[in-house]
Amino acid sequence: MGKLLSTAGLFAVFAARLAAAAGDAEAEGGGLPQLDVSTYPSQIFWLILSFAVLYYLLTRKALPRVAEILEARQDRIAADLDRAARLRQEAEDTLRRYNAMIEEAQARARTLLHTAQERIASEFAERQAALEKELHDRIREAEERIAAAREKALAEIDEVAAELVQAAAQRLASLKITRKDARAAVARVAGE
Repeated sequence: MGKLLSTAGLFAVFAARLAAAAGDAEAEGGGLPQLDVSTYPSQIFWLILSFAVLYYLLTRKALPRVAEILEARQDRIAADLDRAARLRQEAEDTLRRYNAMIEEAQARARTLLHTAQERIASEFAERQAALEKELHDRIREAEERIAAAREKALAEIDEVAAELVQAAAQRLASLKITRKDARAAVARVAGE
């Protein structure tokens, strides 16, 4: 309140000096109406009153509302930041669970693939072993048939050769050779 009075005193001194200056201007012939010294006290009164009302309104009404708005805004920003941090943490947790699920699915896929490969390899080995056994059996049977056919062919060749020797001796030398002698002659020639 003391400052207000000292400010008012300052204005009074200023007004007096302006009044003197305005008086000099009027004496010279007219001037600006706002510089008329007779209206200075009312102008100063309304200036002080307007300033006081404006100061009161600003300090009691406007600035507290602005402070409340700023505080509410700051609270909202803090709440939004907290919510964003919470959502970010949830997103990171979800990403970790997603990555864990992918790794688990890949591990299961690798296990299933490995199991399937082992099963296929064992089935292939079994089939190959069965095929090899079957081929071995067929080869053995074929060799036995070939050996039997060879023995039969050799036996037939000996018979045909013995008959040929008999027929040749009969025709060439007019000799009659027995089948036993013809076989012995063929066996002797085959032994050489």
